[in-house]
Amino acid sequence: MLTWDRSRIYCFGMARRKTSKAKQEIPSYRRLLQERDRLLGQLAACPPVLRGTIRCHGNKCGNPTCRCHDEKDPIRHGPYHYLSHRHDNKTQTIFLNDRKRPYAEAWIANYKRLIETIYELSEVNFRLLRYHNEKLEDGDGR
Repeated sequence: MLTWDRSRIYCFGMARRKTSKAKQEIPSYRRLLQERDRLLGQLAACPPVLRGTIRCHGNKCGNPTCRCHDEKDPIRHGPYHYLSHRHDNKTQTIFLNDRKRPYAEAWIANYKRLIETIYELSEVNFRLLRYHNEKLEDGDGR
């Protein structure tokens, strides 16, 4: 997982790492390949995913004498849950009833785990290129 390192210092607008006295351990080629295989296995067993956001808000009804139209202290109907999803530069929103909401929540959580796995896989591949590029073979993803 990529994280910000607190040992960064900024000098003339550029980020620089402080050099530590102890040299950073270079991960072994075999260990990196095992980690990559593990992450690829997680991707292969990917459950349903959904990119979107669940939001919750109250609504006004069409009855002008209802409490939701009170000027001083409106009491909205709800709260209701909605799923917002952006595709082709258009935001689509659907109402989530009690049946749909658990699916949407689980699939959004799966999406977040999938993205995290992709970031971890990218970091492993970066380390393979950085430390073990001479050992890479033609079957390693070219």
